[in-house]
Amino acid sequence: MKKYFSILVMLLTGFAFTSCYDVPEPYGINAGNIEDEEEVIIEPSGSGTVDDPYNVAGLIKAVANLAAGTSTSTELVVKGIVSQVKNDLNPDYGNLSYYISDDGKTTEQFYVYRGLGLNGEKFTSNEQVAIGDVVVVQGTVKNYNGTLEFDQNKSKLLSTTNKNSGGEPAVDILGDVTFYEETLDGAQGDFTIRDIEKPSALTSIWSTSTSYHCMRASGYDNTSKEMLLSESWLISPVIDLRKATEAYLTFEHAGLNFKKNGSTDNTGEVIKTQCFVMAKAVDDNGEWKQVELDVYPTGNTFVITANNSLNNFCGHKMQFAFKYTSDTNSAGTWEVKNVKLTGFGEKGYNGLTWDDFANGDFSYWDADGKKPEGWQTNATIGNATIARSEDCVSSPYSVLIKGALPISRLAYQELGFETGTYTLSFQAKAATQSGGSVQVGYTTTQAAGSVTYEKDATGANKVTQLGESWQEVSFTFTVEETKALIMVIAVPSKSAGKDVLVDDVRISKEN
Repeated sequence: MKKYFSILVMLLTGFAFTSCYDVPEPYGINAGNIEDEEEVIIEPSGSGTVDDPYNVAGLIKAVANLAAGTSTSTELVVKGIVSQVKNDLNPDYGNLSYYISDDGKTTEQFYVYRGLGLNGEKFTSNEQVAIGDVVVVQGTVKNYNGTLEFDQNKSKLLSTTNKNSGGEPAVDILGDVTFYEETLDGAQGDFTIRDIEKPSALTSIWSTSTSYHCMRASGYDNTSKEMLLSESWLISPVIDLRKATEAYLTFEHAGLNFKKNGSTDNTGEVIKTQCFVMAKAVDDNGEWKQVELDVYPTGNTFVITANNSLNNFCGHKMQFAFKYTSDTNSAGTWEVKNVKLTGFGEKGYNGLTWDDFANGDFSYWDADGKKPEGWQTNATIGNATIARSEDCVSSPYSVLIKGALPISRLAYQELGFETGTYTLSFQAKAATQSGGSVQVGYTTTQAAGSVTYEKDATGANKVTQLGESWQEVSFTFTVEETKALIMVIAVPSKSAGKDVLVDDVRISKEN
């Protein structure tokens, strides 16, 4: 299969997107943990031609002396980042109004008043211009009552990164299969955060930015103005690369306020020593290994690092993680978004699958001994009051399910099941002399707690009566198409007040 790889960055030198910056509440950012920004002076550059566009600072300087009520005699060309959008599509003229700046911030910006789309085509929706787009604009500039702006209907886009407007991405991503994708757009998605070393002064290390559409990490305490020692991982879900032949990781990241010898490092040297991408195979207890990246940011703008090889993990279930560290000499802010894992082969089921089922003997519990690992992760479905018991089949523990109205459900976390026939089996017994009973079934996240139980010969939910000795209970079911299921062991309402013990849960599949 032929593969394509081309960098389209050359048109927009260094192709960069605006980075996230500190914002006031109520955006939910833990601003106390992000270091105050240092002002960056952007010098005017460019000559205003197609081959050598102005930057925004250069355009502002070039038209500073334009007389009121007049326009430039020639068209000027500028490259910038969209900093504000009016969302004022005129359906008759197909134009939009927006601002551009050199850093994506709303200071030192220039107004594109009712400009046209690519090559002068009409815009058809407000989504064709968005904050963060990198654009090249050509047109005449007017001094309108003291405001310098592009003339109405006399400017057009020469290029844009907005795909809704026909723009091109920064790179061609390798592969015809997307194994995993997550924007991290103001939320962590199905990533998990694991703090390895978190100072008490920090509310969080990784946090979300809803206004700038990324996840960000920092070990800086804005209250004490101290750089702190920290380590935190942003970890992907399990991704199935068992049928992949090649796999490549692409994402956007930015870094600001990383320090070298007390000064801000704009070379990217320090961030390489404090921020890493790690990956591991999870189906053979693999160790975390560092992934080599082709591009690191050198300042406070997003850059794309594309097609970083994860080929060593093809044939496995795997995870990758963004590992952030800081110390007392450098506690910069790392920002990450638009994560993609692509390649060649066949996509599998991402997340844990039935053959990842673990802790069926209830050996592992949380630190308080209140919840067995992997169980009761969904409080709506797994509603039972449970306890750890030393009356067990396999040492050291079993789980006691308290019988209560209307029904008590012990549930395992969501697992993927491919087409096939499966059996859930376990050992159970009554925990009291008055006896007890169990039902077995499954549900889906879409079912919102509606459980499909095993049926008896009459079509009613099958109830297994338990005695004082351990006995095996099993439930065989068929999955017609790949789906996520939550396995459930329940004490029905008829056994309210009658507790039961469960141990040695297993899941098997028929060949």
